Amino acid sequence: MNLNYQMTFEDFMALQKDALNRARHHQARSNVAFITLALMVLLLGLMLFTILEPLFLGFFSENVSQLIIVCLSFVPVLLLKSTLVKYYEFVTLRQVRSSLKNDKRWPRNVTLHLHETGIQSNSTYNGIVKNTDIAWEEFKAVSEDDDRLFLYFENNEALILPKTYSSWTETEHMLLHDLIKQHLSHDFGQEKK
Repeated sequence: MNLNYQMTFEDFMALQKDALNRARHHQARSNVAFITLALMVLLLGLMLFTILEPLFLGFFSENVSQLIIVCLSFVPVLLLKSTLVKYYEFVTLRQVRSSLKNDKRWPRNVTLHLHETGIQSNSTYNGIVKNTDIAWEEFKAVSEDDDRLFLYFENNEALILPKTYSSWTETEHMLLHDLIKQHLSHDFGQEKK
C-alpha cells in the first residue's frame, strides 16, 4: 500500500514536543528548571514579604511574623506551579522554532510504502530524495497526538504519519490502522482515557 502526504513544519514541531516528553534527559532538565525557578520565586517571595512585614505583620511577635512570612512565600510558588512546570518545554520548543524559522525543508512530499515486512519512506524536498527502509521489528515505540502518529525507530528518530489525510480513501485509512495494530500492537483509533 502506498500513502502520499505532505509533511509540514507543524508536523515536525509536534514530533519535537513528543520527543521532549519521552526523552529522559529532557525530563531531568525540565525538573532542574522547575526546581530552580521555584526556588527563585520562593526567594523573591521571602524578600517581598520581609519588606512588607513591618506594614502588615508588625503587631505579631517576631517568631510568628517570620513563620507567616515563610508560609506566605510558598503561595506564589503554588500559584505559579503549572506555569513553572511548562517553562522548559516552552523555551526549548521556542528555540527549535526560532532556529528553523528560515528553513526551507517544509512542506515536504512523503510517500510511504507499507507492506508486511516494514515501511519504506521516500521524502523529497528541493530535489533531494531521502529513502528510509524500516522493518516492523525495528520500531521501538509508538506515540501519538491528536493528529499524528509517531513511529520511533531510533531514540530521536521517528516516522510521522498523519492519522487522517484528505486524499486518502477509507480503505487506505483502514489498511493503515490494521497494519499498525497488527505489527506494532497500537490501536490509534481508540480514544485515550
